Amino acid sequence: MTAIRRWQFQAGSGAAAKRRVQAILRTIQGLRHHPCLYARGEQPGTREVSSEGHWIIYVVDPDTGRNADAGDVTVLRVFGPGQLRP
Repeated sequence: MTAIRRWQFQAGSGAAAKRRVQAILRTIQGLRHHPCLYARGEQPGTREVSSEGHWIIYVVDPDTGRNADAGDVTVLRVFGPGQLRP
C-alpha cells in the first residue's frame, strides 16, 4: 500500500487521488467481514478484488469458502491500472 500511496500522492495529484486511496483502503478493510466474497485468484490460494481500477491480491488462512468461519486476511499486493503482474 505504501507504493500506491506514494504514486497517488505525487505533487499535484489532488483530491481525486486521496479519494481513490481511501476507497482502496475501505475495500481492504471490508475483507475483514467478507474475506471469501471475492473470486479466487490466478495463483493458487489467492483471492482478488478490484477497487478503483486497482487489483488487490490477498490470501485467507484458512480459506473455508465461508465468511462466517474464514481465517485471517493478508494482502499480498495491490496492482495499479495497467500494471503487469509478474
